[in-house]
Amino acid sequence: MRYAAMIAGKLGWSLEPKVSHRAGGILQLTVTIENTSGETREFQVWIGLFTLDGSVIATFPLPDTFNGAAGATTSFNLTVKIDYSNCILQASLYDIATGEMGAALQATLEPPAGAIEQLTPALSGMMAVGLFGAVIPAMLKE
Repeated sequence: MRYAAMIAGKLGWSLEPKVSHRAGGILQLTVTIENTSGETREFQVWIGLFTLDGSVIATFPLPDTFNGAAGATTSFNLTVKIDYSNCILQASLYDIATGEMGAALQATLEPPAGAIEQLTPALSGMMAVGLFGAVIPAMLKE
């Protein structure tokens, strides 16, 4: 679980910094919100999708807000369909009372290797075996 903190709260998620994701695929993750302040707080999680150069594709809040007593932690599973790949997924924690937006986490959604890229190491090995199989007998005949 990776975390990012702000004055009143801490946001965590189960995503690694780089995630293999096919555009249009489903992404499953666990999100954790911790109220690190000494009073009850109401938080909301905002999601953003950005191009690799930082241009905004989309931003939106999750529909639910989360009330947390002082020191309380809330975790939930999130399943989202993301129609993009080769982009940055960001989650930010928003403190409704103060208007503070912070505690951002990011993951780069990378397209999975295509069939050719996945086969390249195996094909290279077979080509080497094939070349040795063709060259060695020819050398031995000479």
